[in-house]
Amino acid sequence: MQENSYGRKTNTLVSAAIISVATLVSTNVYAANAVGFQAWTAGNSLFAGSSISAANSGLKSAYADNPGLNYSAWAHTGDWFVFQNHSLVDVTLTVSGDSGFVPGVTVWATGGSVFDGGTTGFGGELSLAGFGTPHSLNATGAMGDAGTLWMANGQGGNVLETLGYAVSGPSHAAGTTGWGESIVTGANDVSLTNTFENGVSGSVGAHTAELVFNDLAAGWYAVYIGGTDHASAGGVYDLTVSAVPEPETYAMLLAGLGLVGWRMKKQHEASSKTAA
Repeated sequence: MQENSYGRKTNTLVSAAIISVATLVSTNVYAANAVGFQAWTAGNSLFAGSSISAANSGLKSAYADNPGLNYSAWAHTGDWFVFQNHSLVDVTLTVSGDSGFVPGVTVWATGGSVFDGGTTGFGGELSLAGFGTPHSLNATGAMGDAGTLWMANGQGGNVLETLGYAVSGPSHAAGTTGWGESIVTGANDVSLTNTFENGVSGSVGAHTAELVFNDLAAGWYAVYIGGTDHASAGGVYDLTVSAVPEPETYAMLLAGLGLVGWRMKKQHEASSKTAA
């Protein structure tokens, strides 16, 4: 199992302000639903203390390791999901595959609006393998990098930031890939700011990929999942996103429950005395 962890701190009020401003300027006339989205089992709204899930099948190298694409991702053969987080909370995203699926997953932030699906061929970008976007895309780079303009805010889409990715399959150096991106085995924090989270960590196994977001901000997020081993068979997987309240939130909840219990006890004692 491989794990890469990064910790940072940010001001949540500043983050909220940045998200609000970005939402106001994110209207994009180019967006044309270049990709569609998969369904969740029971809705895509995430609240503190809850989880959402989905199940699907994945092709062997939709995310990475396809030599025909110089190992870059192929948007239309992988699976896209969107979810809305409703509170500042630690969030864990887990992809668990069967024996034939070696997963990769990326999470992007879109702030106050759902991912619009991006624009096919925006800016005329072509990968080193000769493919346009998002037939081939850069699933691991920052917004603005080659292969991301089709989905980037102010360009072909409304994605504000790449937060992190996890790859269970083999790594590929920047000089060998379709867009010049690095694809690194393990969990990777690639966010450039602390606007949407205070650090990304995680881990991968032979058939699992997990990302953990510390203090994930309220807002919309996009997820891409696909296989990362061209020698595998592909297979089915389960996706789970869980929101865990901070310890101080639990403490406040317990204190509140204790207060409620104390008041109910006092009311019962008062009622008993009156009856007597």
